[in-house]
Amino acid sequence: PYRPTASAMSKSHSVLDEIEKDDEEEDVGEMNEREKLTKEVKKMIEKSGKKIKTLAEHKAEVQQKKELQKSEAQSRREAEERINRAQAERTVRKWEKNFTSEDNAADDGLKVCYCKHCGQYSMILDVAISTLPIRKSDGSRVVNEKKHVCRRNMVEGQAKLVKRKKGLERQYRFSCKQCGLFLCYRSVPHDQPGKYTYIVKDALTDNPGDLKTTPVMNS
Repeated sequence: PYRPTASAMSKSHSVLDEIEKDDEEEDVGEMNEREKLTKEVKKMIEKSGKKIKTLAEHKAEVQQKKELQKSEAQSRREAEERINRAQAERTVRKWEKNFTSEDNAADDGLKVCYCKHCGQYSMILDVAISTLPIRKSDGSRVVNEKKHVCRRNMVEGQAKLVKRKKGLERQYRFSCKQCGLFLCYRSVPHDQPGKYTYIVKDALTDNPGDLKTTPVMNS
C-alpha cells in the first residue's frame, strides 16, 4: 500500500495552513467592511439628527399609535352617540309637548296612523304612508327618522333574526297595543336612537276609511 513520505505530508500541511490563513484573512476583511459600513451609517444618522431606534422601541411606538387610533375612533363613536341621544331626547320632548294625543296631531296637520286589523292608534307621521319609499326586500315602507316626525304608540316586541339574500338581518319589532299585530321594526335596539323605522306592508293606514272597525283613539 501507498504511504506518503515525510516531505509530501509536510507539503500537505503547509497547503492546509495557507488555506486556513486565507480564510481567516477573508473573515477579518468582511468584519472590517461591516464595521466600516456600520460606522458610516451611524455618522450619517447622527448628522441628520435622528435617533437610532431599537426593535423593541419601534414595536412599542407602533403599539402606541394603534392604541391612540382606537382611542380616537372610540371618542368619535361616543360623540356621535351623545349627539344622537340628545337629538332623540329633544324630539321626544317636542312630541310630548305638542303631540300628546292623536287629536292634537291631526290639528297640526300630522298623519295619525292606525292598525289595519283593529283600528288602534299606533303612530304619528308628518308624511303620508303612501309617499314613503318601499324597501325591496320585504315591501315595507321606510321612515327616515332624521327627516320625519315618527312617534310610535306601540308595544316593544322581541328581536328576531330574518334570513335575507345577503345574510341574516336582526329586527327589533313593535306590535299593536290592542291586538298584538306586528306593525314595524328597526335595526337597532328599542332604547337606542336609529335612522330608520320600517312599517310592515299593509299593517298601518293613515286613512280611517280603510278600517273595518271604528278607530281606537286611546294612547
